[in-house]
Amino acid sequence: MSPIEQVLAAAKTIAMNGHTPTMALVKGKLGGKVPMPLLIQGLQQFKAIPKDQWQTLPDLGDALESNKPAANTDTQLIEQKLLTQMQQMKTEFESKISLLEKRITQLENEA
Repeated sequence: MSPIEQVLAAAKTIAMNGHTPTMALVKGKLGGKVPMPLLIQGLQQFKAIPKDQWQTLPDLGDALESNKPAANTDTQLIEQKLLTQMQQMKTEFESKISLLEKRITQLENEA
């Protein structure tokens, strides 16, 4: 769901609870995730929608939930990439340690 749709959903929730949607209330509902210009644009759009058409807007819970899988997927991809890099580094270190141990053994045998 787009940031504008999130703003519209937050404004709808606020209005349905009997309050007038304001920048502060909408921003509070969204947790500061939406840039200010988009908050302003979304709030202006909401105020232009007749009250009898509010039900066509998505609910805030739906708006926020639709964005979570992408965030989880991004996090999982980053975690997988980091794990792969760590495994490669571990393999490199083990190889270098093995070479150093062999060299130490050689030097001890020469003495």
